[in-house]
Amino acid sequence: MTADADASAAETRTPLQAPCAVALYIDADNQSPAVVGDLLASVCDDWRLEISCAVLAGNDHGQSVPRWQAALSLRVPEEQVLTLEVPRTPEAADLALILELGAAMEQHRQRADLIVVLSRDDLLIAAAEAVRLRGCRVWVAYAQTEAAPARTRLPTLLLPAVNRSADSTKSRAPAEPPPSVTTAIDASNTDAQGTTATHQPPQDPKTTKRLAQLRAQCTQQPVGGYLSSDVGQVLYQLGLTRKADRARFLRAVPGLREVGTGKHKRLIF
Repeated sequence: MTADADASAAETRTPLQAPCAVALYIDADNQSPAVVGDLLASVCDDWRLEISCAVLAGNDHGQSVPRWQAALSLRVPEEQVLTLEVPRTPEAADLALILELGAAMEQHRQRADLIVVLSRDDLLIAAAEAVRLRGCRVWVAYAQTEAAPARTRLPTLLLPAVNRSADSTKSRAPAEPPPSVTTAIDASNTDAQGTTATHQPPQDPKTTKRLAQLRAQCTQQPVGGYLSSDVGQVLYQLGLTRKADRARFLRAVPGLREVGTGKHKRLIF
């Protein structure tokens, strides 16, 4: 038998101990902090488990790391959150989380932690499956999208894609932030700040549907509109992976206005 087969057979023979607490491993480049409310409602309220630790890794593109920190702070003490800022290279967050997960695996097993990995990335999910084979209780969690479910044999917590009743904890479909997402939005309109651009209305049902998804999945700001970085992330996740396609779509949004500059820039529509 192979080593994995031996581990799998041992797992089948020995039931896992009931979990005492939850250890979160969060890919901030893959999942939005908008899922925090629904995640913690399941873990803490429905399952009645405490959070033993939260490991958060991301490249901080689009301020995802501080947004995750702020969202977690509502229920998780700061000293229980380990933040790992990684380079903007492919799978950097995955690799950082895998290293931390491997280093803490024995501790999680001894404490009977339930490990919850928040990501749809194949590399990280494969590592989670390997940890499961070595005697830890592991789940995968991610927000629902139109994409097919992640391929895994691990138990999976499917979080709502949208929760319009929440503010900072509003659920949203996950999107790994594409490169230069903000510049892609900046290039989409050249109108004067705060003025109304001349746009054509959506011409087809697909465009109309995408606009509705955009409004549903972006977090509306208290002063109105949506952050341009959020809009860029959601459009990328909805399939507009080219800058020209995002620009073309935004030119078709009726009455779109731009307010503010830099990371505070908002799109009102």
